[in-house]
Amino acid sequence: MKKGFLGLVFVLTNVFVSGQQTITALRTEEKILIDGEISETSWGKAIPIQDFVQFKPHPGNSSSQQTEVRVMYDDQALYVSAICYDNPEHVSKILSQRDDFNANVDNFQIILDTYNDDQNGFSFGVSSMGVQFDSKVTAVSESVEVNMVWSSAVIRNEKGYQVEMRIPYSALRFPKKDIQTWGVNFYRQISRQREESVWNPVKPDFDNWLAQCGDLLGIENIEPPLRLAFIPYISGYADHYPLNQAGTSNWTRSLNGGMDIKYGINEAFTLDMTLVPDFGQVVFDNNILNLSPYEIQFNENRQFFTEGTELFNKSGLFYSRRIGIQSPYEVLKTNLSPDEVLANSPGAAQLYNATKVSGRTKSGLGIGIFNGITAEQKGMAYNLDSGMEREIVVSPLTNYNVFVLDQTLKNNSSITLTNTNVMREGHFYDANVTGLNTKFNSKNNTYYISGRTTYSAKLFGTGNQDGYNAGIGLGKQTGNLVYNAGYFLESNTYDPNDLGFNANNNKRNLSASISYRIFKPFWKINQASFSASLSYERLYAPNVYTGTYLSVNMFNNNRKFHASGISINSGLTKCYDYFEPRVAGRYFVGPTWLDFAPWISTNYQKRLALDLGGSFSFIGREDWKNYSWNFSPRIRLSPKIFLIYNYEETLTLSEQGYAVAFGSPSYTTGNIVFGSRDRRNITNTINLLYTITNQMGVTFRLRHYRSIVSYHKFYDLQDDGTLLENGMTGLNDQGVLVYNTNYNAFTIDFVYRWVFRPGSEINVVWKNAIFTSDDAIKAAYLLNINGLFKNDPLNSLSVKVIYWLDYQSLRFKNNKKV
Repeated sequence: MKKGFLGLVFVLTNVFVSGQQTITALRTEEKILIDGEISETSWGKAIPIQDFVQFKPHPGNSSSQQTEVRVMYDDQALYVSAICYDNPEHVSKILSQRDDFNANVDNFQIILDTYNDDQNGFSFGVSSMGVQFDSKVTAVSESVEVNMVWSSAVIRNEKGYQVEMRIPYSALRFPKKDIQTWGVNFYRQISRQREESVWNPVKPDFDNWLAQCGDLLGIENIEPPLRLAFIPYISGYADHYPLNQAGTSNWTRSLNGGMDIKYGINEAFTLDMTLVPDFGQVVFDNNILNLSPYEIQFNENRQFFTEGTELFNKSGLFYSRRIGIQSPYEVLKTNLSPDEVLANSPGAAQLYNATKVSGRTKSGLGIGIFNGITAEQKGMAYNLDSGMEREIVVSPLTNYNVFVLDQTLKNNSSITLTNTNVMREGHFYDANVTGLNTKFNSKNNTYYISGRTTYSAKLFGTGNQDGYNAGIGLGKQTGNLVYNAGYFLESNTYDPNDLGFNANNNKRNLSASISYRIFKPFWKINQASFSASLSYERLYAPNVYTGTYLSVNMFNNNRKFHASGISINSGLTKCYDYFEPRVAGRYFVGPTWLDFAPWISTNYQKRLALDLGGSFSFIGREDWKNYSWNFSPRIRLSPKIFLIYNYEETLTLSEQGYAVAFGSPSYTTGNIVFGSRDRRNITNTINLLYTITNQMGVTFRLRHYRSIVSYHKFYDLQDDGTLLENGMTGLNDQGVLVYNTNYNAFTIDFVYRWVFRPGSEINVVWKNAIFTSDDAIKAAYLLNINGLFKNDPLNSLSVKVIYWLDYQSLRFKNNKKV
């Protein structure tokens, strides 16, 4: 379980809030050597703070171990020292990956709100084994993807362990003024006791813990530095693609180079630019067999698009994978004739460059500008009648732009305007989306009212297609009891998917939820919660009923830190599904259903922990059944080696749905064909982490996904949404049932990473993949694996070197030489 400070705050237990505390930083002229010794004379002059309070497991109590913190500064950096008193035999010896402070890791962190605006901050942390953690924090989120350049050292001694940090001003943003007042908090985790404590108390039921920092005083007469860094890279690849075409080699080699640039336009705004980036080492997606009418949303794994994008993602209109990876099908099919389909899925388009500018003014106005350009991309069109193929442009030269204005208001309220724009070369259509989001909190942040509205437009040469959505919500958001209600509608022509993601439009939803949370330990329970939500749903056009759904969730974490819970979900009435038939105006009447999903998660502090869960459904059709289960042991093999195995299986029997064919049947009725099918999905995943040192590690991830689909009846969809058996066999001319499939996705990601200096690293990556689809639906698991490995895999071996060149460091070194 990855835990940054913000992640922990969301599960805080009850804390008693005292007055805001202060700590004064000492200016030093002494050279501070970052070695963990805390031996310089200046440290003895700095005023320490010591009083930490728990928020887990005994909220409001004093921490079981003393922590002594001092802060100093000079013209270049902020210095932090901490003596974490403890029995040295009990201090955790676990080595973790960078930015992964899990339940087994003792660590210390400082949280800085340099503008003291309760909206934007930074977190810097070090584990007892010297592993670094850093993140960028906002009032509502935390991003651990950011990797800032700073230095730290840890020593272990008879006191416990000692931390020393140097945070250069180039890693921060702060206002240009003579006297600084920064928000600050300090955090410590004692893993063996699952104890987490802070210096300035934080309320468990108030998400914005930046608003609950103490004050860091005493910093005067420092200048925001010129923040300028160049991060060039060079990479080499040897790739094996199983083309198996005469005259074409299956092996390719390439040498690439490019650069990222980070520039502080002023003390508040930063420009990030990537020129000719290389994303070839990004991990594989978790591919699945999709039989639904909806597009699949995948995680973004490209660092440039995960780092520093909080402002762009606030309104939910920016899905960065649209840039170069996941173009909408409406774009891909532009040059297809009616009798053609794409012969294969196109790969990623080359990203020429991308630029981000973001920051926040003194008045609290956040401004974000993003722009990216991708190259033209070609693919092959296959003619269903002639069997011929031809090359077509599937995505032209394209410019993507995002513009955000986010004004913070009193009581952590805000109003946000977001615009996304896509411009394509030639006869391809353009697109524009504008959204307005608001949230207004009461004086004590107990109650809120929020609203949103979005307008989308597709700009064709022959005219435009526009649509909109709008919603309002209100509720109580702090305290043990919280609740909310809301109404949301979305037109059937609303489409933000050229630079956003929306699985489906055409909806009217009325919803309400209530939750009771217990933060204070009682009986044998540390924490517990109960929540319930109800949703009444209709189409936007036509305005017809589609379903009513209930969800109930219960959770508890006991005194031995074992967690358990259950989710109960239900379709209370028959549902009227207007999306499954894939034809406008037609619908399928689905049965009522009730699903139970219990789970347990044992204490992650133990060498062996276990996550176990399952679900079973009662469906209002006798033969339609659904089951799932998952099993995931987590084994700490040594302080350096951590293994997680995960097994997931879902089994659906006699499910009724749109019949997706994987070939051409010899006979169809010409109507909308549904089928009764059995489906079994099995996923095996192995994650192995070997942390060699606090700067070097290896990760290995193996995933095998198998989906077996077997049809046994076919139906015509009737006008009233019911099904009538039609006598189809689903066979092609060769006697093969083309609706059945056995789909496999096998991937390996092996990464060796060495951070040889702050911000600079060497990555060696091996990637292996096999994707197959056949009709071996009855093959046993091991026989299926054997058949899978008879296919020629994709293999990629690459080396990438990244080097951080910081202008301030270079200038300082040159001045010393002079």
